[in-house]
Amino acid sequence: MNRNIDALYAAIEKIYQMPEIRDREFYADFRRSWDAVLKKAFHSSVSYLPEDAKAIYTVEQEFLGINLRLHFDQLKIYDWYQKEVERKSKNIFVSKKLKRSYSKVLTLDKSVCRYEADAKEPALSEDMKNIIACALPGNPPELCVVYGNKWVDSKFTIFRQRSLSLYFMNTDFVPAFLGTPREVAMYLFLMDCGFIIFNYKEVKDKDLKQFLHIFRPSPMLKIKGLIG
Repeated sequence: MNRNIDALYAAIEKIYQMPEIRDREFYADFRRSWDAVLKKAFHSSVSYLPEDAKAIYTVEQEFLGINLRLHFDQLKIYDWYQKEVERKSKNIFVSKKLKRSYSKVLTLDKSVCRYEADAKEPALSEDMKNIIACALPGNPPELCVVYGNKWVDSKFTIFRQRSLSLYFMNTDFVPAFLGTPREVAMYLFLMDCGFIIFNYKEVKDKDLKQFLHIFRPSPMLKIKGLIG
């Protein structure tokens, strides 16, 4: 475990030393704040994983030299979606329409959305066949279906081939469905890094800072006990 932690810290240090990150005017605060969160997360033994292992959908993503492994609780996604349907305000799951190319690649703006057509997803309920995706760290961020992979292809017919309607998970709330504090911290940390790298040339540092999860801060950092 210690070797794994040391290797992870070494990979994080390389990210900190990237000019795109290091040269920002808020770098010192960014590093100090994230170091505190990551240290707390890495030494936590808390698990948010559901008792029903069938409800866990695993996603892997490599970004900036770090292999991120995320465990999504699909039953919790279903439960939160059903509760939000009953509310007037919708701030967790937002309706989006993705384009589908002739080569069957799904995109939203500059981001590609991946899905696993043969995913078994045994915990999914047949009474809710909506598809839910979220952003993953990337430059630009990649999108990934985390609920309803097996229903994606069936949404296309000979009359409707070029678009896919689904629900996009607000990035602030993605950590609500992850398995451990480490996953929560690493997900938001890499999302912040990706956001900086993708936007720093066009956005001034003072404006860039206000969008970062660590500075707002993202509500899940507080709810999961990683700050404050």
